[in-house]
Amino acid sequence: MGFRKSLRRLKKRTSNALDALRLDETSYRLDIREIAGFKVALRQGTADESVVDESFDQDIFFSGVPEYLSREDDVVIDVGAHIGTFSLLAARRSPRGTVHAIEASRESYNYLTVNAALNGLGNLKPHLLALSNSQGTVTLHHDSGNWGHSIMKRLSAKGEQVKADTLGHFMEENGIERCSFVKFNCEGAEFPILMNAADDDLAKIDMMLILYHEDLAEGFKADRLIDRLTSAGFATKVRKQEKLRGWIIAQRKAA
Repeated sequence: MGFRKSLRRLKKRTSNALDALRLDETSYRLDIREIAGFKVALRQGTADESVVDESFDQDIFFSGVPEYLSREDDVVIDVGAHIGTFSLLAARRSPRGTVHAIEASRESYNYLTVNAALNGLGNLKPHLLALSNSQGTVTLHHDSGNWGHSIMKRLSAKGEQVKADTLGHFMEENGIERCSFVKFNCEGAEFPILMNAADDDLAKIDMMLILYHEDLAEGFKADRLIDRLTSAGFATKVRKQEKLRGWIIAQRKAA
């Protein structure tokens, strides 16, 4: 029964990922590589290769936030998961926990789903979704490549319609009462998501890594976001600051 159940789960998780394998529809090729103990499906000759390098060879996110000490049963939310490199690492670090990987681009989501299935990670849950300040539908504006798409700023003539949800409603729908870590890399949407999140929802989160993009979010500033997080009970640090972008590490203050 266990084998059959696992097989059904694998079929379900890969059935909506067929687009990622249709090589004739794109100018790049699917490549599956063995990296750091994972099988990783990526788009050869694209930004995926640098993303993989940053996530596995350089490990920029976990090494960049040494304050976060993952535990086996952590609940993690990855907002802007792309093809799932950070989510794979987080799922392996917390095998008895759950990693919710949120990706708005259908194509990247397909690769994310394939990567979860390739590695048999039942604790990695992909979500085709854009987080924002309200529920409904938003336009995901495509960048020139397959990385950097944004719901905040038109980057090219291409785009797609995506279901949108709030952080609070997403956590409620997925039964998340406590979240150990959230990574936001969502090209400007971090501002409306967090500026409009209720204190009660933010109180469920222990730590966040927020890659902020002032250049993609007109009218929003990092210092205003820091003020909002401070008022919600977080201590903050800024790292990797360069012009209009940087990292905010927000850690809940001890009671």
